[in-house]
Amino acid sequence: MKERFAASLARSQSGSKTALSNSLRRSQVASDQEKAHFTQKEGREYRPEPHQVLFGDYTKEWMKTIYPSFGSPTKRNDYREAIETRILPYFKSFTFYQLTGTTVFKFTESLVRLKGQDKGKQLSTARKVNLLIPFRAIWNDACDHYRWPLKSPFDNLKKKLPKTEKKEHTVIRLPDWLKFLDNLEEHYRPIAEIMIFTGMIASELGGLKREDIQGDYINVRSSYVLGEEKKSLKTAFRKRQIFITQAMRERLQTILNRSSSPYVFNMEDGKRFNSSRFSKIWRKAVLLAGIPYVTSYSARHSFAAWSLIIGVNPLRLVSLMGHASKQMVYEVYGNYVEGLEDDAEEMLDYFGKDFVLPRKRISPVPLRDSTGDSQLNSILSTGIL
Repeated sequence: MKERFAASLARSQSGSKTALSNSLRRSQVASDQEKAHFTQKEGREYRPEPHQVLFGDYTKEWMKTIYPSFGSPTKRNDYREAIETRILPYFKSFTFYQLTGTTVFKFTESLVRLKGQDKGKQLSTARKVNLLIPFRAIWNDACDHYRWPLKSPFDNLKKKLPKTEKKEHTVIRLPDWLKFLDNLEEHYRPIAEIMIFTGMIASELGGLKREDIQGDYINVRSSYVLGEEKKSLKTAFRKRQIFITQAMRERLQTILNRSSSPYVFNMEDGKRFNSSRFSKIWRKAVLLAGIPYVTSYSARHSFAAWSLIIGVNPLRLVSLMGHASKQMVYEVYGNYVEGLEDDAEEMLDYFGKDFVLPRKRISPVPLRDSTGDSQLNSILSTGIL
């Protein structure tokens, strides 16, 4: 009897607490509504305080109003993924008053890989910083909207995060590249070769139209990302002209002859070239070839490294890749790759001599490779150009 009475009393007290909590919440809402009502009657704008606004509630509204204004489909996709899978699950019940540097730092400490062989391991600092970008955007917009003079929880946060070494970009050795091609589905071989001959990335291939090939040049003008056409590329410098060598022309002719599509590159089923689908096909070929794992973006880095090894003018390489200055070429692609120089002669044959010297006007100054020895004396002496 005593036990039943105690249990009944506990339920009664629990119910009373819940009722009281709900009552206080309704009272707070009513109070806020009354404040807003009378503030508007007085001709003033009602602004709730940071402790009165839940991050989750504001973010839901932000996704409806501000998020759709981002023009880049890539940016929208990245923001949505970060917000829905990482930020909202952690912070939806926080008020903006509770968002401090300490709480945000604790959030970064909780960020681990959610799947794959590294599941449970901490994300890299670079990845953590990227996930904070949409978080910061929501915070800034809320402070601007409500005119809150709050200290940003993101100030000096980067200094607290552990420093990680920059990930080296993978460069493919020529023998490995040829093994990869042997294991790549036949339809995609000339497409992959155009990537390594030009430094173009998959999204740029998807945006290339027949009309963009004029005479001896490919005009890179647009890209195709997540099913959307983009007239603006990553930077203004990415809009560029690429000289068509004999090796490129042969592959392009094969590609153009097998389709009447207005787009140069297409999937085997005739649909427009899709970078996500292509990456799966690429991965399959890498695994079959048994070479060190590389992504399709590695073709761009390999193009740059190979070009420097066979003596391409670095200033010309800047233009071919769509960079603003040669500093990027040297900092990102200029690192020494063990054994790559052993492939120089074969790489020159593979690219073709007209890639190194595409025009008859030759400047004698920059035609030296990274070792300082002239790679092109033999080419110049043949007189074939």
